[in-house]
Amino acid sequence: MADNSPHPVVLAEDEDAPRAVLTGQLKRAGYKVIACADGREALDAIRRVGSGILIADWSMPEMDGLELCRAIRQMQQMDVLGIVYFILLTARSDTSDVVRGLEAGADDYLTKPYHWEELLARLRAGGRILGLQDQLIRRQIEVHKVNAQMAVLNAKLEKAANTDALTGLANRRQVFERLNELWSLAERHDHSIACIMLDVDHFKRVNDTHGHATGDEVLKIVARIIAKQVRRYDVCGRFGGEEFIIICPETTLEEAGKLAERVRAAIEAQPLPVDDAFIAVRLSAGVATRRPEGATPDGMIAEADAMLYHAKQNGRNQVWVADAEGPGCRLAVGLASP
Repeated sequence: MADNSPHPVVLAEDEDAPRAVLTGQLKRAGYKVIACADGREALDAIRRVGSGILIADWSMPEMDGLELCRAIRQMQQMDVLGIVYFILLTARSDTSDVVRGLEAGADDYLTKPYHWEELLARLRAGGRILGLQDQLIRRQIEVHKVNAQMAVLNAKLEKAANTDALTGLANRRQVFERLNELWSLAERHDHSIACIMLDVDHFKRVNDTHGHATGDEVLKIVARIIAKQVRRYDVCGRFGGEEFIIICPETTLEEAGKLAERVRAAIEAQPLPVDDAFIAVRLSAGVATRRPEGATPDGMIAEADAMLYHAKQNGRNQVWVADAEGPGCRLAVGLASP
């Protein structure tokens, strides 16, 4: 008869004749059988196949049925063995012996001499239990897969919710969320925090001359250049239109001014390749830091924006910083080339 059980049967019987008879019966019933002469051999066999049905005689040399059963259950607790349905065969019929067998971890108990049809029925019952456990494991695997897929999807959705679709930088909402977090840390530990506002000079002229598609491409290239200049823990985002923002934790006014100048110089030094042509793009920037008293995140942004306005009003393509001591401002560097 062809094999019709997905679960192998490991048979542990030390007597040759009973082992040969039962092996033949099991094979004719369609089971894949691994016949073993003692408990240790059976333990090695079930370890190799990983899971299945194990029929073991109680009385065997080397390792008897109870010792074999306990060893298997210990291996399962250690997660080094799969599901094993254990049927214990013995001539012992006292209730105390049955209890000992079941307490050792046996799933079923059959006394000798047994009826073949009864053993076959118990094998089928064990097979059904293993089948149900297999289904449960498959469902758990599917649930884990679905959960993993949902985690990936949620990560993508979260990234989409926090990212500017055009430039790939943080969007305005994410910038304010991260700013509030960093601001709280700065206040708690009395650390500095700086804000840089940047704006592409004469961007309307780019759109009017080359079209909005080219303008979008310019913004994407500018965003990449800005992102390369900042530190990994700075928050770099698109504030709106052609305006960008950098939040710099633990950064002094001088350090933020130098960073803004590096960004400005990098933009100026690299004509942007768009549609087989090169467009000269310039950037203006304003810088402010958290003041010790009465400061707010919105106030720091407003002050940096005011510095950006001074940069625009005084010729563009330059960086202006707020006066750290109080109201006022100054040019961070000399006027850049026009």
